[in-house]
Amino acid sequence: MPVLEKLSHDDALSRVQGLLDGLLADAHLNYGHVDITCVPENLVEVTRRLRDGDGVRCRFFTFMSAVDWTTFGEGEGGTDEETKRPPLEVLLHLYSPEYVIHVTVHVPLTAEPFICPSIAGVFLGALWAERETHEMFGIEFEGHPALVNLYLPEDFEGNPLRKSFKLATRVVKSWPGAKDPEEAAGGGR
Repeated sequence: MPVLEKLSHDDALSRVQGLLDGLLADAHLNYGHVDITCVPENLVEVTRRLRDGDGVRCRFFTFMSAVDWTTFGEGEGGTDEETKRPPLEVLLHLYSPEYVIHVTVHVPLTAEPFICPSIAGVFLGALWAERETHEMFGIEFEGHPALVNLYLPEDFEGNPLRKSFKLATRVVKSWPGAKDPEEAAGGGR
């Protein structure tokens, strides 16, 4: 795909805001990339418009994951109202080779069970990324055809990238841990 028009950062932000009018909670520039925030209910429409919208056409889905904003599993993202964040946030990145636009979409998830709509109907490449994010963070992607584990055994309990997840080695011995129980009893490392 040839570059049709290389947009300035401000023009890219303006086009994305105009295309998604009424669907966004926030839109701003972040180191030259467009950062937008939308509620889960708007995610599918937001991604569809970004993919198909004239003057934007973010046709490449490049990345999806999540961020656990809790404080070591306590359920609080910040200490005051200005820094308070949702417990989990889905992040995805889209790119437009025709207009050289990078868009990062933030989807805050505020309450358990953490549910986000699947965008696999818009970007088929999201099938794998949603499975990985589901497995590592415990986010349910509504509409995904098969949320099965990619890495962990089927009977595995927990979500390894959540801050509340207890590492098995730290349950058995404190960290930094001793090499064996006798050494630990003696206070050694």
